[in-house]
Amino acid sequence: MSRFNGYQRALARLLAGVMVVVSIFGASAQAAVVSTQSLLDQEAETATRQQVMALLEREEARSALAQLGVAEADVQARIDAMSPTELQAFQQQLADMQAGGSALGVVVVVFVILILLDLLGTTNIFPAIKPINS
Repeated sequence: MSRFNGYQRALARLLAGVMVVVSIFGASAQAAVVSTQSLLDQEAETATRQQVMALLEREEARSALAQLGVAEADVQARIDAMSPTELQAFQQQLADMQAGGSALGVVVVVFVILILLDLLGTTNIFPAIKPINS
C-alpha cells in the first residue's frame, strides 16, 4: 500500500510540474481593436489584386505572356508577392495602358516587372538574370 502512495506522490509532483511549466510558457492571447481604416486598406488591396488579375487574364495579355515564356502560375505568384504600393503602381500602369488600348503595353509592363523581381532576387523566372545582391 505504501508503494502505491509513493507512485501517487510522484505522479502528483510530475503533473504539478507540468502544469507550472505550461502556465509559464503557454501562449498568450492578444487582442486589439481593428480600425476601420485598416479594414478599408485591406479591402482596397484585395480589390486591386482582383482588378490586376482580371486585366492579365484577358486573352491578349495571356497570349503575349505565353509568347514571352511566362507561365500563368508565375504571374499569379508574383502578383500575390507584391506589396500594396507595388500593386497600386502596377495597377495604375495597367489602367493607363488599357486606356490606350494596347495589350502589348500591358505585356511589356508585366515583363519589366518580372525582370525587376528577378533582379531583386524575389523570383527566378529568367535564369539568365542574376540577382543584384548575389
